[in-house]
Amino acid sequence: MRPLILLLLAVILSSCDKITKVFQEDDLLQRPVASRCGDCHQEIYKQWKESRHSKAWISEEFKRASENYTKEKCLSCHAPYEITVGDKPKVRDINLADGVNCASCHFRDSTKSMHGPYDVFSPPHPSTKDDQYTKTEICSGCHQETFKQWQIVKTDKNCQNCHMQPKEGKLIQKFPFDLFHASKEIHHHGFIVPTPKPDFFRVEAVKNKENLTLYITSLKTPHNVPTADHGNPKYYIDVEYIKDGNVIYSDSQTLTKKEPLIYKQTKEVVFPVNFSYDKVKVTLSRKLSWEEKPKKIADFEF
Repeated sequence: MRPLILLLLAVILSSCDKITKVFQEDDLLQRPVASRCGDCHQEIYKQWKESRHSKAWISEEFKRASENYTKEKCLSCHAPYEITVGDKPKVRDINLADGVNCASCHFRDSTKSMHGPYDVFSPPHPSTKDDQYTKTEICSGCHQETFKQWQIVKTDKNCQNCHMQPKEGKLIQKFPFDLFHASKEIHHHGFIVPTPKPDFFRVEAVKNKENLTLYITSLKTPHNVPTADHGNPKYYIDVEYIKDGNVIYSDSQTLTKKEPLIYKQTKEVVFPVNFSYDKVKVTLSRKLSWEEKPKKIADFEF
């Protein structure tokens, strides 16, 4: 029955622009709240709702950092009107609590349509295929520093590969419009920060009477770690010195976005030592800006 409905709708809608306009929902062209887009794009909306983009304006961290929204230079990337390649966007004046919402990234005033990576038939609103959505450049307006770091690496990996990992599915879950969409690769809209694995890093150690020197190399992340245009993510290097099976001393150093690990460049980290020990355990951890506690990545023993 559903294939028959699909066939009938396709014939009717493709043969008559006037009928197509009957299905157009004009409020979708007025930069609606994200939940309105979620009427049809139900799975994508659920993912976005759990993302940091959805909390970009209302998070307590941003309220503090922007001094209760008084630092104007901070505002536009947390509630952009329309994202732009390479240039910082303008802040919008509606639906601020939505943060970085659907319209911020997908609606374009130039075409009065929703842009995305696919050529789709979408009766409720005009749609435009836009290859920028398959490239890192689409993120460059807000994530400018990280984008510059990525450019230096010269990799084929893009932001979407790591932070919007694709999965087979449909763009639409609402009947009957779901019938117009075949299953395809849909990128995750949770904008996830992947958890690094132990093999993301090489850690080597040189021990002598005065120092423990660690040589740490970031092997797989094609930008600095930690990285951020704003915010304060951190990596922690915790060291435990062990003698006769007991921890006799511990030490720690912190890596920030100002002194990060750079892709495939070995960083030297020196810990002064004035005592003897049998072995050392090095723990590498990460704390993202919005996290309260660091999360362990791996232990290394020497």
